[in-house]
Amino acid sequence: MKNKTTYQLFLITLLFSSTGWATAPQLGAWEQLFANDDGRAIALDVYHETPVILDAKGHMFFVNKEIGKEASGEWFGEVYESWTRVPGGGEAMDISIDGDGVPWVVSINTNKIYHLDGPIEGDFSADTHHSWLEYPGNAKARRISVSKTNGTPYIIGAVSGRIYKGNGAGWTALPVRLLDSQGQQLNTALNALDLFAEAYNTGDSENPDLQELVFAINQDKRVFLFVPEQDAWLELPGNAKATSVVASGKLVYIIGEDGKFYGLDLTSDKQWAPAGTGTGKDLAFSQVDVFQPFASQNGIKTPSSSHRHVWKIGEKGQVYRAFVAY
Repeated sequence: MKNKTTYQLFLITLLFSSTGWATAPQLGAWEQLFANDDGRAIALDVYHETPVILDAKGHMFFVNKEIGKEASGEWFGEVYESWTRVPGGGEAMDISIDGDGVPWVVSINTNKIYHLDGPIEGDFSADTHHSWLEYPGNAKARRISVSKTNGTPYIIGAVSGRIYKGNGAGWTALPVRLLDSQGQQLNTALNALDLFAEAYNTGDSENPDLQELVFAINQDKRVFLFVPEQDAWLELPGNAKATSVVASGKLVYIIGEDGKFYGLDLTSDKQWAPAGTGTGKDLAFSQVDVFQPFASQNGIKTPSSSHRHVWKIGEKGQVYRAFVAY
C-alpha cells in the first residue's frame, strides 16, 4: 500500500504541483558517433552505450565493437568505426531494445511485432545463427517501445493509433480518454504518433516496486502521460508540441515541432525549456552504471558512477549523443 500511495503522490504532484518555473535538465554538447558515419539512420535505440539503427530499407545495424564492457568501464575511450548488419535478416519500420539487449521491431512488410531470439551482446557480429520470433496476439503496429526496466512492450496500433500493452500472451488496449494538464477531459481521443515506455521505482534498491510510465505524442503533437488511476492520458504541462519523446524517471525530453530539444522535470517544472543545442529527428536514452572491483555495500555491488546520454539522429541521418547533466 505504501508503494502504491507513493506512486499516486508522484502523479498527483504532476497534476497539481504549484512549484514555480524551474531549470530544465540540460544536455551537454552533441558528439558525433564516428567521423565516417554515412548518415543511413532513420530510427534509433541504444543498448547500454551501443546504438542500433534502421536504414531506409528497414535493415538493422549496430556499431562493430564488442558489446557489454560498459559496466566495467572498459568501453570508454574505444573508437567507433562503422555500422555492422544485425544477423537474422528481415526489414523493420521501428525498433526498440529491451533491458536485456534484445531488439524488438515492427515489420515493414506486415506491421507485425517480432523480437530477436537473443540479445545483442559480446562479439555479436560473429554469431549468424539468430532468428526473429513473432510476439503472440497477431497485432499490427506502426511504433513500438519496450521498457528497459521491466521488459514490457507497448505498441501503437497500425490503423487505430491506440496504444496496447503486451501481457505475454497478447495485447491489452489502454484507454483513449485524454485530459488536459489541469485534469479536465478533452473532447478528442488518443490517436498516437509516438510513444515511450519507462518504469519508475516507488520503492528502494532493496525492495523495488516498479510502476510504469508510458508517454505518448498524440496526432495533434501534444505530449501525454498515462495515468492508470484516471484511466486516461494526462497532458504534460507547458503546451508543448513534439515529434519524439524519451524519459528517464522524472526527466522527460522531446524534439519540438521546430526540431529543437526541450526538457521537463515532472515533479517540479510547469513549462518546457530548451535542453540542448541543434536539431534532430529521433531520440533514445541510455544509462550505464559503472562498477569498479571491490566496490560493494552490505555485500552488494554498487555502481561507482553512472553515465547517462540522450541520443539523436541528426538532420543528415548521422548519430549523435549528449551527456545528461544530472
